[in-house]
Amino acid sequence: MSQMLPRINFTVVLQLFEIATLASTDSVATMKSQALFDAMSAAVKAKGPELVKLGGAAARTILDLARFGLDPGVGRDTVSCSYSAEVFQFVISDAGPEGKFVLDLKNGSGSAKAGEESSAAGNLARLNLRSRHAQHDCTIIMADADLVSMAEGKLDGMQAFMGGKLKIKGNMMLAQKLASILEDARGEKQTSMVPHNVRWSPRAGKSPEGFERFDFDDAAWAGMPVPGNWELNGYGFPIYTNVDFIFQSDPPNIRYRGDDPDYNPTGTYRRTFDCPPDWLESGLQVYIHLGAVCCTCRAWLNGQELGFSTDSKLPVEFNITPHLRPGRNVLALQVLCWGAAAYLEDQDMWWFAGITRDVYAYTRPREHLRDLAVRAGADGKLEVDAEIACDSGLRGHTLQCRLLDGAAELADFQVPLSQRTPSTAVGRQAASLSGVKLWSAEAPYLYTLSVTLRNEKAELTEAVCLRVGFRTVEIRQGRLLLNGSELTIRGVNRHEHHPSKGHVVDRESMVLDIRLMKQNNFNAVRCAHYPNDILFYELCDELGLYVVDEANIESHGVDFNWDKTLGNKEEWGEAHMARVQRYVERDKNFTSIITWSLGNEAGNGINHHRTYMWLKRRDPTRPVQYEHARCRSDPEWTTDNVEPRDGNTDIYCPMYPSHKKLEQYGTLYEGDVLAHPLIMVEYAHAMGNSLGAFKEYWDVIYKYGVLQGGFIWDWVDQGVETQTNGKSIWAFGGDFGGKNTPSDLNFCINGLVQPDRKPNPHLFEAKKVMQHVTFSPVDLAGGVIEVRNRYDFLTLEHLDFSWQITLNGAVAESGKLPGLRTGPHQAESIQLPLPQLSAVAGCEAHLLVSACTREAGGCFEAGEEVAWEQWLYLPAKQDVPAAVTGPEPVVDRSGGIVTIAAGPLTARIEEAQGCLSGLAWDGLELLASPLLPNFWRPTTDNDYGANLQNDMACWRLAGKRATAIGGVQIAPGPGSVRASAELLVGAGAKLLLEFQISSVKVAVEAKWRPSRKDGPQLATAGSVGYLKGHTQRHIDVEGKTVRARWNDMGEWQSLTLNVAGKEAGKPLEDGDKLALQAVTGKTESKLLLHGLVPIPTPGQLPAGYPGKASAVEASGSPQEPVWTLRRADGPGTVLSGDKVTLEAAGKFLAVVGDAVAAVDAESPSTALILEIKEQPAPMRIGFTGSLVDGFKDVEWFGRGPHESYLDRHASARVGLFQGTIAEQTVRYVRPQENGNKFETRWMALRRPSADPCSMLLISAKDPSPTLEMQCHHFALEDFDGGEVKAQQAFLHAGELVQRTTTAFCVDAIQMGVGGIDSWGRKPLDEHMIKPDQECDWSFQLIPCKEDFDGDWRQRLPQL
Repeated sequence: MSQMLPRINFTVVLQLFEIATLASTDSVATMKSQALFDAMSAAVKAKGPELVKLGGAAARTILDLARFGLDPGVGRDTVSCSYSAEVFQFVISDAGPEGKFVLDLKNGSGSAKAGEESSAAGNLARLNLRSRHAQHDCTIIMADADLVSMAEGKLDGMQAFMGGKLKIKGNMMLAQKLASILEDARGEKQTSMVPHNVRWSPRAGKSPEGFERFDFDDAAWAGMPVPGNWELNGYGFPIYTNVDFIFQSDPPNIRYRGDDPDYNPTGTYRRTFDCPPDWLESGLQVYIHLGAVCCTCRAWLNGQELGFSTDSKLPVEFNITPHLRPGRNVLALQVLCWGAAAYLEDQDMWWFAGITRDVYAYTRPREHLRDLAVRAGADGKLEVDAEIACDSGLRGHTLQCRLLDGAAELADFQVPLSQRTPSTAVGRQAASLSGVKLWSAEAPYLYTLSVTLRNEKAELTEAVCLRVGFRTVEIRQGRLLLNGSELTIRGVNRHEHHPSKGHVVDRESMVLDIRLMKQNNFNAVRCAHYPNDILFYELCDELGLYVVDEANIESHGVDFNWDKTLGNKEEWGEAHMARVQRYVERDKNFTSIITWSLGNEAGNGINHHRTYMWLKRRDPTRPVQYEHARCRSDPEWTTDNVEPRDGNTDIYCPMYPSHKKLEQYGTLYEGDVLAHPLIMVEYAHAMGNSLGAFKEYWDVIYKYGVLQGGFIWDWVDQGVETQTNGKSIWAFGGDFGGKNTPSDLNFCINGLVQPDRKPNPHLFEAKKVMQHVTFSPVDLAGGVIEVRNRYDFLTLEHLDFSWQITLNGAVAESGKLPGLRTGPHQAESIQLPLPQLSAVAGCEAHLLVSACTREAGGCFEAGEEVAWEQWLYLPAKQDVPAAVTGPEPVVDRSGGIVTIAAGPLTARIEEAQGCLSGLAWDGLELLASPLLPNFWRPTTDNDYGANLQNDMACWRLAGKRATAIGGVQIAPGPGSVRASAELLVGAGAKLLLEFQISSVKVAVEAKWRPSRKDGPQLATAGSVGYLKGHTQRHIDVEGKTVRARWNDMGEWQSLTLNVAGKEAGKPLEDGDKLALQAVTGKTESKLLLHGLVPIPTPGQLPAGYPGKASAVEASGSPQEPVWTLRRADGPGTVLSGDKVTLEAAGKFLAVVGDAVAAVDAESPSTALILEIKEQPAPMRIGFTGSLVDGFKDVEWFGRGPHESYLDRHASARVGLFQGTIAEQTVRYVRPQENGNKFETRWMALRRPSADPCSMLLISAKDPSPTLEMQCHHFALEDFDGGEVKAQQAFLHAGELVQRTTTAFCVDAIQMGVGGIDSWGRKPLDEHMIKPDQECDWSFQLIPCKEDFDGDWRQRLPQL
């Protein structure tokens, strides 16, 4: 097996990244500048690189002249550029007879004329390709003897597997690569993605016999795109799991966990290509490059085995020279879906198989550059280490290096070479430069290093170009530094994922990801959890992102215990070492990579110690991190406490620490100069509606210098575009394969952006919280604020600052500020020229300060907002409510309904429930369903992870089941009627309601009073309890083992009481049959729930205990009732502290010593005390209802424009916002709670203006000046799941069916969404509703014609 040649771009001479629009003069106005053409000409004449961008907003052309690698001895003397409204022409000519290179971009259907070719040009490649951006052709004419022979080596023998789509002679690799790039730019498949003949089998190693032979007949085989994943091209089915392997964990054996244990697909590929005669005659070495093959690959050429590959994320190359034939050749590959190497590739992603990166062939001379290692430090020192392959000795070869900055040459030096072995020469040299521009993510300045190898005749043998950035990474005095400055990592984890192509990721997707990251204030990315396509690193170098590069090692599904983990097993040492060495050698010259990672969630031990030590020797210029660098005694990580760390990491990089843990580390190590800097390798799990308390994370980070940021998990929802029942959905685990296909459901859906890169709302929160400029008030009344520059290198000169004042959301005053030059990590106070304002009744004034980019550049457009802050500048003056006037209401009580009519308004209240069941205006009924109390929200992914769908199940239907105690009381008043009711909710809580109905509105006043502990807690279905035996020990569950070891009521002792025939919240009674549900384990994707059941195995009882016993195990269904409960005191409801027995099939649950068993007869051991955990607080406290068909639009004054929550609203500014009601629903990939509007003053829902009522205004009212509101064209139940997600009626957003009615919510409070993790942690305590928390709130329902008052937005408090 050949190792991939490291960081040398051997295959690209000229790269046309993008193509300009040339349809009209206006679209390319910037091209008319003569200075631009002069710059291009000068760049090439000086034989240096220059990035030249053509066009304005539609520009898509970049000529990377660095790719030419032009040499001083070439003798170029003619460079010309010309432009007209129709044609742009760029010509490089030679004084000699070799011909010229011509690039024409022509309007219409024009192409290069034959006369433009030199008669002595030799082998030419011509491509006529149409751009998607305009009706013009692009013609490229390339002469081998001209550019090719002097560019990046002798490329005339290179050829990619392009399928004969273009008939090209000579310089095939170059021409095909150009074709590929150009076609990619116009939205077509790259020409490398052509069908290979393929045969697929569901069995390991089952390929047609003799398939590798040259003469094998594959005419009947089907086609398969390369790159391409089998499962997305009709072969097999996608499978997703997170922690667990999809096969039994028994290294190195593979036994699938689904229906067919022998399922392990094999793909057999065959590809034919022609070998030009000069490949064999010129003595060149020919290589096959396989970019990435998952998982195990064997290769043959013409029936001769080449070798095999076992790393699915690194290239493998084979020297095929000895096996080549003149003319036709056949490459055959056998790809096995899962081999032993799959135990090291248990990353949290789809288990896709196939060839996922480019496959091509190329040639190299016998004497060539085997390796280059380039180091460019912040001190201006440039070091080059070279290794030369020379089978027959050096014989006078020279290696020359030139450093170029655009057209300027900064350094020109020779690297002295010495023979190390008969076939290897080495050399190293350094140059010191002064005044170099340093590279950083904020200013990614790159130089070009041209390296040329010449033979003893001074003939050019090979030339390469590298982009080089000068920078130094180090850890000093407990801080991670770049160029001597402390870094703050605003990072995100990124998987290689494409919504339709799976693990085949194109350049367009990469660029989009990087641009979005930069535009949302990210400066770093972690390649989670494997080496990426090299193009991604090139783009990070160019566009500016810090990169944590990571080895393709994760064995999560084995175990972290040192005695079990593969990381501590000698027989797996070579595999660990090879993966680390190969990815480091491939990627070592990328400037953007600032940290190496040994892998992810692969335990710790000798193998990781050895790879760490090798890496520190190989590359002392970068730190090495490993999250699992934990000690043998503490192999697991904890959320709240700082773990002891092993020595094989330079950075403390915990996963999912709580805010408390960060605070603890900061307190311990802020002043310790020997401390590890803390950079969270994963945090803020962004699954579904998440990222709560993200601002609180950064409050702690900014507090301590030793906390240097982290990487959010993760960037993109890994949904796969597919169809179900005729609807397009983003599919996730469980959507493919049979019933027993291994799956972790939607745990791959935890991105800041959706699969198509549409932002999820929490992306905006990340952008706001991590902004590089922050503002704080100094003297707000006097207009003085502090501006802090949180850039690590830039001043604020590139930003424009402005301010504005809004009155009740409408802009009243605004202005621009003088430019600031605040240095990095510095702050200054500035004076805002604010007007004098006086408090006005019912009018809030807010001050907004904003920073926007001054000019376009990099990933930003001019005027793009990068930072802002808003404050309440002047609160509203308290207004005296106006007296209620109007016609006296008429009250009618009949049929259990109280009807109150006042002028055009009619309200109906149900006596039994005390709820508003009808609201009509001028005869038009507005309510489609009653306005009911609501204490439940559609469960988020974080709610499921914390088991709240069960722990809080008593609140799911509590609002619908609330009953009025004593009916509805009526109290007439002047111009209005007050209707009041006291509602009993759940197990003793009360909701006091009062409706004030007049001719213009219904005012609702509500007071929430949770149940009080005046006596023992009532036991209810779905409540959590603890069972204590006569030994004063509680039953506890660890895994499936049931014991009674301690007198404790913690997580292990918690049992959920699921009662047959009773919904959660109903009282538990003597004789009820129930399941005792325990949490038997948890992974990052789910809680494991089982019921306690007796099993046939004899129970373990103390010696001398009479009678027989069966063991009890936590292995039953968590919902299947098996135990009949009996109260010692006889029939009645069960209260906490009651003595009970539990009997199943004639056996009684018993605690005997520290054992738990099922015994034949009652005894003191079977008498158990049932203690009930305090009833949890509800998820929300408020009301919900629905409106009839016809409401389409919404306007609100509050936070927006996107959704906001108690613990996630920093990014939602206060203002006036409007849109359609349909737009207010956030279609998370799995539907869940969404669309909340935190701190809303009012929300207006609109109907057609011709209707009797064209608007329903919902307005907060003292004592609650702001409330939480939302509106949807779906019922809340449409977003909700059951006890497990798989029960959800609409499991995918694409399956939702929009309703004509409008559901709305008006809440006093809703708990936060959380975001520490999605497998156990609730929101922070301050973002939870307290069990004893009381709430008083009020709001108004005002139906009206919208034109009833032209100034209603300002006069609302008086209405």
